[in-house]
Amino acid sequence: MTSAPSKAPSETSPTPLAALTIGGARQPGAAGTYPVHNPARPAEIVGAAPAADRAQLDAAVQAARQAAPGWRARSVAERVAAVSAAATAAAQQLRDCDGARLYTREHGKVLSEANLEIDTAPAIAAVLGSMAETALAPERIDPHAPYPRLQREPYGVAALVLPFNWPLAVMMTKLTSALTAGNTAVVKVPPTCPLAALQFGAAFAAALPAGVVSVLAGPGVDIAQALVTHPGIDVISLTGGVATGRAVMAAAAARLTPVLLELGGNDAAIIAPDISITDQLVEQLMAATYTTGGQVCMAIKRLYAPANRVGELADALLTRCEREVVGDGLAEETTLGPLHTATGRNRVAALIADAEAHGATVRAAGRIRDADADTGGYFMLPTVVTGLAPDAALATEEQFGPVLPIFGYHGIDEAVAAANATDFGLTASVWSGDEALAERVAAQLVAGTVSINCHGMAAQDPRLPFGGVGQSGLGRELGVEGIRAFTQPRTFVRHPLPS
Repeated sequence: MTSAPSKAPSETSPTPLAALTIGGARQPGAAGTYPVHNPARPAEIVGAAPAADRAQLDAAVQAARQAAPGWRARSVAERVAAVSAAATAAAQQLRDCDGARLYTREHGKVLSEANLEIDTAPAIAAVLGSMAETALAPERIDPHAPYPRLQREPYGVAALVLPFNWPLAVMMTKLTSALTAGNTAVVKVPPTCPLAALQFGAAFAAALPAGVVSVLAGPGVDIAQALVTHPGIDVISLTGGVATGRAVMAAAAARLTPVLLELGGNDAAIIAPDISITDQLVEQLMAATYTTGGQVCMAIKRLYAPANRVGELADALLTRCEREVVGDGLAEETTLGPLHTATGRNRVAALIADAEAHGATVRAAGRIRDADADTGGYFMLPTVVTGLAPDAALATEEQFGPVLPIFGYHGIDEAVAAANATDFGLTASVWSGDEALAERVAAQLVAGTVSINCHGMAAQDPRLPFGGVGQSGLGRELGVEGIRAFTQPRTFVRHPLPS
């Protein structure tokens, strides 16, 4: 279905650069185009995104299958060098065409964060590339004998499905791991902010042999569903919500296609009784909670503090929130952009309304930029909630927005039990100057990543695996384990001939 972009101010006119990348060539969408809107000004169309049809999907998978033997035959060092060079070239090309501004307009995140994400992409490729030889080296029971040995072999063609919140960084994480392991890939960019990702993917693919990477887009879930059920796909890697993860896993079951799922989180942070509520602590909690408007899987979603200090902590956070300016991410004064979609904003608003209806105290701080007050943007002030029942929806569901509930506890074991009372298990943290206490609490927290005196992106190290337990997903990204996740072990054994 084709939709013509509406007229927009000259400084924000729609981009004509978006295209699919299939088998080394850039192509228009055979299913037409669809409009991409600016979440800060929803009436503004940022650009027309190409929509792939099933024939183009088939062509992308076929190109990946044709390129697979040659790519797999390269040495690990050769693949690493090629991926690193492609990542550097893609990031530079996106900078050269002012891709950060385009990314901010279609996504909503502030410009500094968009630039950071572009810069992060080649850094991820460099770190993971430096680990590939170790991750993929043959393993021998007897280091002096060639047999028996285990080798890690690529699956073949990987389907990589990206989220909207940090798509460039996640694309680079998945591509580096999949490609250095010897796979080829078909990437599906997020439907609501595809433009910068398509540009980045096109530049990345152009630096590699034709067909090693193809990049597709499309509205809704149709093309993604067709990708993950395609008979030419050998492994699926998805970052997204729990419902999407379940649907992908169910679809993959028909062919027993392996799946790697990095899903949501309802991440808890525990403030121990010995901690002083300093400006530095508040800054760290702010960054771990409200970055990207709280639309981060590893953000703090629940904060636990001694019951007699909840008020003090809430007041300190709200005082800091007063400095936040919510608005268009391109404006210099903006510190917090809009939520990405109306659906996301409305869901967070409903969780807040439910909390208030059940007696919780809801307080917001900061201001919406004057120039954005009447744009209809999906803005929401950073919010702190106290007095929330532990079984309220805001406590049990992932809000994915700039809202932080704070719960009081009377003993540290009570806090640990409450933190673990969730179906999720992505990240968790404990904050304490008592090393023994911090270690004891950390050992009891159930999550894929547990940190002490840090949380969220500040606690993430690309050299270490990242992923969750429970409803937070299957498998791991990053680190040696993230590369190995795109391989299957193959065992070689040799005995002497019978005499």
